[in-house]
Amino acid sequence: MVVALTGLALALASPAAAATYDVGAATRDITPTGVVNLGGFGLGTGVLVPDAIVGRGGEGEAVDERIAARAIVFSQKKTAIAIADIETQGMFAAYEDGPYGLDDIAQTVEQQTKGKLPADHVLIASDHTHSGPDTIGAWGGASDEYLQYIHDQTAAAIVAAFNSRRKANVRAGHSDASDLIYNQSCSEALNQEKEPAYPGPEVCATPGKDGMVRVVQATEPKSGDVIATFMAYAAHATAGGGSGLHGDWPQFLSDKMSAELGGVGLAMVGALGGTQPCRSACAFTKPENPGYDIEERKPAIVSNYFAHVESALSEATPVSGPIDAAKSFIREPITGPAVLALFAVGSYDGARLLRSRQNPWVVGNTIRTVTSALRVGGVLFSGTPGEGFPAIGTGIRDAVTDEQEVIQLGLANDQLGYLIAPARYVPIIAADAPVNDNIIFNVSPTIGDHVMCSDIALALQTGFEGAVPAECAPYGAVDAAGDPVAAVPAGGVPDPAVR
Repeated sequence: MVVALTGLALALASPAAAATYDVGAATRDITPTGVVNLGGFGLGTGVLVPDAIVGRGGEGEAVDERIAARAIVFSQKKTAIAIADIETQGMFAAYEDGPYGLDDIAQTVEQQTKGKLPADHVLIASDHTHSGPDTIGAWGGASDEYLQYIHDQTAAAIVAAFNSRRKANVRAGHSDASDLIYNQSCSEALNQEKEPAYPGPEVCATPGKDGMVRVVQATEPKSGDVIATFMAYAAHATAGGGSGLHGDWPQFLSDKMSAELGGVGLAMVGALGGTQPCRSACAFTKPENPGYDIEERKPAIVSNYFAHVESALSEATPVSGPIDAAKSFIREPITGPAVLALFAVGSYDGARLLRSRQNPWVVGNTIRTVTSALRVGGVLFSGTPGEGFPAIGTGIRDAVTDEQEVIQLGLANDQLGYLIAPARYVPIIAADAPVNDNIIFNVSPTIGDHVMCSDIALALQTGFEGAVPAECAPYGAVDAAGDPVAAVPAGGVPDPAVR
């Protein structure tokens, strides 16, 4: 029987060791005032397409929950990296109407830290809550004032984390929670209740899901007090269970980790593509999960996920080694008709995408996005700028040979919808469009593979050993040439309703 250890008990379980890092963490409230557009379900505001056809995101306001921007900073000597999460539906690298994007926030952090925390060492994601503010625009969007507030508060959280750094020991581990999520393209998706509706055999059109809960915890060397606990898991933030506007399970679990373990809790979404959470138990969910017999969804899911955090910590091993980071820009053609339509005429349905259409972010029918790799010793954080499929993380783990953990983070640095990988899955997922929206919100058939290849190259740049697979050569050649199309003096995809 494995006994989970937390806080001081975990620190005392191993011989004392000299602190290898400086770690700080902080949060800032980003809860909006009054009623706002919520994002995630349906499309638009009902202005053009009636609710009865596609539904809409709806409206809501804060009742019992508070959403936040949360940040953790690791540093060693003069090198620092930051990871932050924003509890909204999604955030773009750049916005059309002002400097509110994730790239802008990273630039602000660099300025406010006087270059000690460079923009290319900062990874910022959103938690993709389907009960939070629509910061994408597909459901009516958010005001410029609120977007500015998110920008300011997120930058403040990262800078506060940077300024609060203190000596720390860091551990990392994982726990298998595959029984708490399901692959939408597999027959397990038919068994979302405790009693099986489909008895078998198991059929899977696009196999694969990342069921690991991955945890990194920083503690003070002498006292064992927790500075921060980071967790990533591949469950869509559609679990629900909160009251009013909320950040879904990442918010709930972050608050739980803070309360139970001490310090700052930071839960983030991982390989979301094609994957959904059991709400709260599927037919294949193990009955020994502590939330299995809890009827209310929120406490059931939080209990299940927190148990895996504790399990991962009980098996966690020390992290040591260098800190580094690398960031890059890649460009893909916009071939997805739904994405093109939202860029072009989405405002007529109250679904105007707020992402920048200007050079360099959009040029003609091409779109630019961000990839990144952050390293803390043997732990690699790979940023995927959308809802990345688990094959992206698998490809990175196969290519890198000396990793302790590879943590694929979703919606990191940008939100370009589903990043389907491998590309051969695209026709299969397209055929599944009536019951699966993954192909509808897909920019390009090759974007998932392109992101994976770029993330592998960036991981190697940070000093990990390994090799870029041969199939990545075409993407590598394009990326190595820089971004020549960004120099074209042209606007992006026009929106006829916007002057």
